[in-house]
Amino acid sequence: MSLITPNQSLFSSSLKGLVIVLTGGAQGVGRSVVEQLHAAGAKVIFGDVNDTPATKLVSTLNSKATDSEERVHFVHCDTSNYANQLVLFQRAYNLYKRIDIVIANAAIVIHKDPFTVAHESDEAILSAPSLAEIDVNLKGLLYTTRLGLHYLRKNPTTTSPSGYKGDVVLVSSIAGFKESGGHTTYTASKHGVIGVMRGLALEETRMVTGIEQGWADRGLPSNEAADVANAILICATANRSIGLESEQKHEGAVLPFNGKIVYVAGGKSYEIEDRIQALEPEWLGRENSEILEKGQEFLHSGMTSWETSK
Repeated sequence: MSLITPNQSLFSSSLKGLVIVLTGGAQGVGRSVVEQLHAAGAKVIFGDVNDTPATKLVSTLNSKATDSEERVHFVHCDTSNYANQLVLFQRAYNLYKRIDIVIANAAIVIHKDPFTVAHESDEAILSAPSLAEIDVNLKGLLYTTRLGLHYLRKNPTTTSPSGYKGDVVLVSSIAGFKESGGHTTYTASKHGVIGVMRGLALEETRMVTGIEQGWADRGLPSNEAADVANAILICATANRSIGLESEQKHEGAVLPFNGKIVYVAGGKSYEIEDRIQALEPEWLGRENSEILEKGQEFLHSGMTSWETSK
């Protein structure tokens, strides 16, 4: 586990003028991300279903602009609706003719587990349970990622000093790798986010980073929305320090910063994926780990016959 100390100057130097699309930006962590991005000089287009706080946020931030440019835009967007997300991305691209960073943040939690069947009547079990958490947290994130990668690929490789085309940041939660009693569907959706990140980390895109949110419970160190937002900005800017001097980078961030998981606890950010992967031979067994690695290499080679056209 590696503690990452954010370099605040890198935020402003690397984010100024960039075009960033974010889902779920009206309240909580998303709102804090929008505020920090705006403060760094970025152009932000965010989607949300909560129109009132979203429009108020846009008005507040744009009124602070010293150059009279409105750099924050809102699009009503139900993340589980592909057509809605398409409009969000098209709005951003039509405004600025490029998208540099995509942050999949929108999520919901429903405090009624559909697996509490022991307490349900015979009549209740006849109806399908709500899977809205899967629809928003996982299916919606897949939509965001697909659209994001499409628009990032349009960027010339000279967009950044390191030559890559952009960043996709996927926001999970501590339920992405730990059990969460009474929230089975939510836990499944957040585990899925880590699966998306790991799956895409093997692709040539190399633009995807995941982020975990820790939380306070029974006196444990707590995170403010700004702390998690800060970690999201670390993910969005770390690769933009490639080629810069060490004092201009985020201390503790091993580059390139692709396929990483940043865990946030007590207001601090820790990269944990590198250590998880490094310890695989110990918890899986060295022989099993070597066999698995060869299998993964084969799956990644494109030589499988999984495509329906074959």
